[in-house]
Amino acid sequence: MRQNTSSPRSSLPFQCFHTCSAPHLASKTAVLFVRGANHNRLKISIVTFAQNEDHTNAMTYTGSCSGIHRFEAPLSADKSQNLLTYYFKIALTDEKSNVVDVVWYSSLGMSREPPLMQHCYSIELFDPHPQWALDSVFYQIFPDKFASSRGYFTVDGNRVQADAPIRNKDFEFVNIDETHCGGDLDGVAAMLPYIRSLGCDSIYLTPVFKSPSVHKFDTEDYDIVDPHFGGNGALKRLRTVALGYEMKIIMHGNFNHTGDSHPWFDRQERTGKGALRHKDSPYREMYTFTSEGEAYVSDNKANYPKLDYANYLTCHAIFDGPNSIVKKWIRSPYSIDGWVIDHASQIGDNGSAKNNLKRLSQICKSARSSHLDCLMIGQFGSDPRYAICSDGNVDGTINYTGFISPIRSFFGGVNLQGDPIPYSGEDLKRCCEEFSVGVSQQVKLCLINQLDNYKLPRFYDIIGADKYMYLSALACLFTWRGIPCLYQGDELGDVLDKYEVGPRGLIPFQALKDRHVSVNSNDVQSVITELSHLRRSNPAFSKGSMLFICAGGAYFGYIRLFENRFSIVLVNASRQQVKIEQGSMLFPILAAIYMPEDCGSDDSADSGEDLLIPLSGRNVRRYDHGGGLEGLYDMLARETISVKSYGATRTSPEYEEKFLKELTQGKTITIPPRSTVIAGNIKKKA
Repeated sequence: MRQNTSSPRSSLPFQCFHTCSAPHLASKTAVLFVRGANHNRLKISIVTFAQNEDHTNAMTYTGSCSGIHRFEAPLSADKSQNLLTYYFKIALTDEKSNVVDVVWYSSLGMSREPPLMQHCYSIELFDPHPQWALDSVFYQIFPDKFASSRGYFTVDGNRVQADAPIRNKDFEFVNIDETHCGGDLDGVAAMLPYIRSLGCDSIYLTPVFKSPSVHKFDTEDYDIVDPHFGGNGALKRLRTVALGYEMKIIMHGNFNHTGDSHPWFDRQERTGKGALRHKDSPYREMYTFTSEGEAYVSDNKANYPKLDYANYLTCHAIFDGPNSIVKKWIRSPYSIDGWVIDHASQIGDNGSAKNNLKRLSQICKSARSSHLDCLMIGQFGSDPRYAICSDGNVDGTINYTGFISPIRSFFGGVNLQGDPIPYSGEDLKRCCEEFSVGVSQQVKLCLINQLDNYKLPRFYDIIGADKYMYLSALACLFTWRGIPCLYQGDELGDVLDKYEVGPRGLIPFQALKDRHVSVNSNDVQSVITELSHLRRSNPAFSKGSMLFICAGGAYFGYIRLFENRFSIVLVNASRQQVKIEQGSMLFPILAAIYMPEDCGSDDSADSGEDLLIPLSGRNVRRYDHGGGLEGLYDMLARETISVKSYGATRTSPEYEEKFLKELTQGKTITIPPRSTVIAGNIKKKA
């Protein structure tokens, strides 16, 4: 007969917290924090997976502080396996040590059954990713529209000066998006001092190989930088200048398809040996054809014939040969620092994505054989987790699912396709948490976050040209987990709207360099520079875990944690101030600054708080914060905390004093309208 379990099992007398970047310990030790129940009533185990089988080890109680109990266990895996997945099993006992309740704790929260492997926490025991990337701030460049070494653009035979904002509608009979305008790589090199002054130390070039188009996604020759951009010599010169400013360069690689004018395919019959019209062509099997002789293509575009990686010549040319494309540009004299792999989810065999993971892994392995510390990013049109959660594959991805789409939906009310989907704070939180489930901490830090790129409507436009919201969103970009990446023109501010500068609009590079575009643009540039420095001043931003601490209609908040450093980020997109409960931050902050040497023994009884842990495990409601806040205040009193605000409310001594008073003494914290507030502890002097 089924027993009624709904009432007693819907509430538990304890709460758990875990972060993959365990405070004050090596990454090979798991730490679980528990509050609410006496530690003697808890039997906690960590369950790890090696060779796809679960292994259970008891966790050790190592002490308590402010009512929080600390449990530890070593993380270990088979030597052949770097990616380790794990979860926690928590048993509650009575006074006779009999187990009276059991729950499991994973990245989904608490549940009544063991989680599936894909819902477990995930960590790479031996971090294979380039460490330079974690502290980087990228600047993405679409070369043709960015800067020209001649000092001006050329549009339809006419000079266009770049010392003032350029109005797109002035080119009434010219489609700027499809017109060569004279930007080149020597122009990019001349702009590196300006880019560096923004705090950006890496550049990301969209495709630069020879191609008939402006965008260069239809590659005609992988061995030649397009003459429009200055040829191979221009890339060498750019590399030399970049080294002088200690800057990295990554490039976009179109390895899924060529253009139809590539000699291998040769639609125009320039060589008489192209695969399209010659069945005896030596390149025929580098592509896949239907029985009617039509080539398999990418994106339903006839000029994007898809490469077939089941063919030896394709693999040899792209990644496997000693002078393959992937290796050539990573080696001297070009020495680029990584690739962004275009259409990463489509690369495969026989005109399909068959063996996709294998081919991606081979491309990455080839690049790393020439440059061990190169950054390999995949650009995926759909869920990328199948690739980023596998060993030896891409380091990360352009973070459409976990940042770009939800942040645009929250601030602008439209998704990537332009559909009107206004997100609440809860929607954004749910979307980002679901995406991060099962992804290792190290990979999360290698995801590239953007507000804009070359194929999306300008973020400034979709938020209704709201200057304050724009600064608020920039603060999110620089404090989110992953690598922030600006797109050319992001710093133009109100000029983007006034002059209708689209994603492929002309950039007034001379005016930018001289910082006389507009008053608002100068302000945006200054904020970007400040945020770049802020990001590098606190390792919680570049190396830390991220946990949502509040979410509501038009607001959300998260905390970044690394060792004994933390930073709280609170975002309010509404026109009214929002108050959040201080208790929502209690547990993660205490854990963040909870020093192991502060541990003592705590044999006090259960706190008696009604923690109401729902079975979904995601949102923990507390009606009584009891002595917990006192412990928080005590710990915060030991810290020096910096407060910054971006948006309608800007940083001032008066605002900082008011915020700190609420943080360290009150039960609620106020988030000002159309603003992002960042509060973090400052490194203590040795």
